[in-house]
Amino acid sequence: MYWLKIALFSILDREESDSNNYIIAKYLLENYNDLPGVSLTEISRQCNLSKAAVSRFCKELGLMDYIDLQMLIRGGNQKAEKTGASLSAEEQKLQFFDKMDTYVAEFKTAMNDPLVEELIADIGTYRQMYAFGHLQASHIAYTLGNNLAMNGIFCFCTQSWTEQADILNKARSDSLFIIFSVTGDYFKRLDLNMHFLEKPDAPKVYLITFDETPSPYQRLIKIRLGTERKDLFANISMNLFVNYIAERDRKR
Repeated sequence: MYWLKIALFSILDREESDSNNYIIAKYLLENYNDLPGVSLTEISRQCNLSKAAVSRFCKELGLMDYIDLQMLIRGGNQKAEKTGASLSAEEQKLQFFDKMDTYVAEFKTAMNDPLVEELIADIGTYRQMYAFGHLQASHIAYTLGNNLAMNGIFCFCTQSWTEQADILNKARSDSLFIIFSVTGDYFKRLDLNMHFLEKPDAPKVYLITFDETPSPYQRLIKIRLGTERKDLFANISMNLFVNYIAERDRKR
């Protein structure tokens, strides 16, 4: 999956070249097309690291274990094979822009939600502001952070899911969180106890998602960007949202 490669390149960008995470990420990228079916033992042998080190690497990516990583790689490769040469270049281009027209129209409708205006009003008024996401959505959060920084607003971001969980658990009512999750299962993936939202001084949390399940918590506000979808077009809709929010904030 494209976002997994982005996450691996991000590790190469921020880690020292002799770190375990760098070594594993580099090996995975260099051998990506040959990875389906490769065992944990073989990965650890090729990287000259313990199996525990590879397992820790997977968990730091936000995955359950190495099997989870294998499933993502295998699924991504199968999808690439399936959609490869079945359409001509012109047909692929038309299909892409037809989908884009549909999703942009859906996005424009989603921006009529009064909760979007509430979020825009909240940005910059809170003492502490955070933008989080799990796996590929963490890159969307960083994009929002960068866009808001150009408006003179600081928004803390981190890719570490353990750090995200710790910050959420300790947050109080002076904190605002903008969390991106295509499927809406962000808190489940982090295995986070939701009692932090029931405290009298709970933080305010916006969940940007495609999930239509109502929020059971007053301080957890869902903004839906449209019907649920995965991969590229979910990423496009999320990016449209962060750019729209930053532009609206800039013009306040």
